Amino acid sequence: MKRSQASGIIIVILLLHLNQGVSGQIPGFKNIKWEREKIAPGLVWKSSHCTIYDTVPQNINILIINTGKRRMSLWYNYKKNTPVSSQAIEAQAIAAINAGFFNIQYGGSVTYIKAGGLISEPDTATRWKQGTDRNGSLLIDANGEVTISEKMSNSWYDFHTEYPDVLVTGPLLLAGNTKVPLSSSSLVKTRHPRSVIGVVNSHKVILLTLDGRTDQAAGMSLQEVTDLMISLKCSDAVNLDGGGSTTLWIKDKPFNGAVNMPCDNKLFDHSGERSVSDVLIIK
Repeated sequence: MKRSQASGIIIVILLLHLNQGVSGQIPGFKNIKWEREKIAPGLVWKSSHCTIYDTVPQNINILIINTGKRRMSLWYNYKKNTPVSSQAIEAQAIAAINAGFFNIQYGGSVTYIKAGGLISEPDTATRWKQGTDRNGSLLIDANGEVTISEKMSNSWYDFHTEYPDVLVTGPLLLAGNTKVPLSSSSLVKTRHPRSVIGVVNSHKVILLTLDGRTDQAAGMSLQEVTDLMISLKCSDAVNLDGGGSTTLWIKDKPFNGAVNMPCDNKLFDHSGERSVSDVLIIK
């Protein structure tokens, strides 16, 4: 074999290896075996207590939403933080997940938020420091279609009234089937509990929670989360608030509806819900 031919074969092999994540074949997640339950038409819950990369324990929950049959929106109380379960029950939701970053002490979002077309605080930009990690946004239009994109200016969201629900969050993980470069911050590199939203196509959205900070669940870095979202066939994805806030709630389930293991009580159980300012609800 000529040297040029051998070099060409090596390049092809390397390209196939580098593109492995795009095809959804992520070796680190081969041990995930899902339990599946249909919650309602257009809403499926999958869960797995598993290991990734052969040795790392994880507890994963996902909701798969058909937005043609179910409607997702933001629910926000800018005056008082309350648990995801309380807000979901008040909103008469079928399911809910914690959403954006907020002020734990005083309440209220610390990024731009618009819920039901209402801007409760006209200039949330005065309440937070812009940075590379909050570089994404979640937009839900009047028809319920979900879009994940890079962050725009507050005035852009004010003007575009076709999106009654808007949340600035981050980091942005995937955009158009391409990994978005991540910073080297501890939020990105350290394994934490995570809440994430991903778009598969115009009618399919995934909500994901990863538990962490216990021996039974390590959490994930955001590089690992990005690979997981690729394996779930998401084309676009963005990180939500995580850590002790991470909570996935489903109506009529035990433990007041918390199906993951919220860790604000530092235990691997269902009782560690944190009070938050805003949630994503599904009806």
